[in-house]
Amino acid sequence: MVPSAGKAVQLVAIMLPVQFAIGAANDAADARNDATAKPYKPIVRGVVNQRAAGVAAAVLGAGGLVAAATVNSPTLGLVVAGLAAGLAYDFGLRRTPLSWVPWWGGIALLPLTAYTATGSFPSQLLMVIPAALLAGVSLHCANALPDIDADRRAGRRSLPVLLGETLSRAVAMCGLAGAAIVAVGAALAWGSAARWIVLGAGVVFAAVLGVVAVRRLARPFPLLAVATACFAFVWLAALPA
Repeated sequence: MVPSAGKAVQLVAIMLPVQFAIGAANDAADARNDATAKPYKPIVRGVVNQRAAGVAAAVLGAGGLVAAATVNSPTLGLVVAGLAAGLAYDFGLRRTPLSWVPWWGGIALLPLTAYTATGSFPSQLLMVIPAALLAGVSLHCANALPDIDADRRAGRRSLPVLLGETLSRAVAMCGLAGAAIVAVGAALAWGSAARWIVLGAGVVFAAVLGVVAVRRLARPFPLLAVATACFAFVWLAALPA
């Protein structure tokens, strides 16, 4: 199922400010550590100050919630949960062994919110929850790879820090492969008219994972995130109406 153009614009007006709010809050909360580990960050470079980033996060988050409230109550509730997951990560959980939980929640809630906003919620959509667990843990590990040493020196005990670089890379690859297997298997089991398209997308996704694994990219997250999003879009579009 693909939403109408108008509904897609409405969803962007909800999701984009919330994502920007979480990102701005992340930078504001971590400005001190970024001063040594990430000198390219806007606050560290003096492009924006910490207080302004905090204000921007509050305004953007509020804007996303207001937009969600114009749709329906379930959509607002899911957006609140997604924003809460992101802020929980920013202000504490990312430093703990539970650092993966907000990633799981954020990835699972995104399609659930989109479908709730459109007024359609096929039971097959619940397969997102276990698939998002695999994808969330994997992308979290991939995103943290370049920062594991700096995070360890800063005293953080996130899941990637506890695993170390080698295991984090293995978890990222195996977890995403597992998520793809779950998604493709579900599409084939449902007998969706687009199941062969999903299977083809899964093959392409597997090829991307193979390239990342062979080349051992230092920063694999951008490529993996884009590939995961594209595959997820195909899979969601193939869900029975």
